[in-house]
Amino acid sequence: MNQVVELTKNGIIATISLKGAELISVNKIDKSSVLWKKDDAFWNRTAPNLFPIVGRLLSDSYTFDGQTYQLSQHGFARDQNFSVSYQSSESVDLNLIWNEESLEKYPFKFDLTIRYTLTENGVNVQYVVKNVDDKKIGFSIGGHPGFQLKDALDAYKLVFSNPFLLERHELEGAYYSGQCSAMDCNGELELNNALFENDALVIKKPPFNWVALVHKTDGELVRMHFDQIDALGFWTKKDAPFFCIEPWWGWADELSHTGDFKTKAGLHWLEIGQTRDFKYSIDLP
Repeated sequence: MNQVVELTKNGIIATISLKGAELISVNKIDKSSVLWKKDDAFWNRTAPNLFPIVGRLLSDSYTFDGQTYQLSQHGFARDQNFSVSYQSSESVDLNLIWNEESLEKYPFKFDLTIRYTLTENGVNVQYVVKNVDDKKIGFSIGGHPGFQLKDALDAYKLVFSNPFLLERHELEGAYYSGQCSAMDCNGELELNNALFENDALVIKKPPFNWVALVHKTDGELVRMHFDQIDALGFWTKKDAPFFCIEPWWGWADELSHTGDFKTKAGLHWLEIGQTRDFKYSIDLP
């Protein structure tokens, strides 16, 4: 059985698995978790953390300094066991450091901390990446929380912090085609299965700072806040009882990409000894 950490603060409870440092539940004490209750028949994860890539590489491989590496979709962090480097009743730091096995897939030495901190309304998620190599390191990182739906998808809508022109970056399979399609979005987007026939709905450089998943009758289920993210993905499967809202710093390969990691779009690069952090939050109504 996976080891877990439980945090509590002012009636908010969160449970995090050490495997993948994955948030597996967050709820108010008198209510059930807003997160998807894992079911292998639909999706066998709840809120995986994506590192050192977001999305999929062409042929699940890339080259760096003349050598080819194999790396599966969303990277390896979500399947690794993290260690606890700090813990209080309302906050925990979970740590993953490079090893010889990781170097076979990803030739960079890194120190990754995922920090969960309870707030008055929910939980803050912070990624802290440090370069402990003797060269620059490149990576993408992101969250993939799924939320439990009690009704069909068309009973829900997304509400954004402000109106905007939604430019959807089109996918061919798991990769970006380079094409965009515009959708009017007057601050709301009604959900339906047709939106996800070609996989995720992806907005790069989103011009808003929060989005809420709202049941049209019962009201707001959850609200996610973020600043300066590279992209936001929305994803579900046909008739599945979950819906994902995914803040990303990076994205999958484009069909035109050469496979050279140094020219891959959506990477963040850290100089020797440099540290960078990335944040989002999940708020309960």
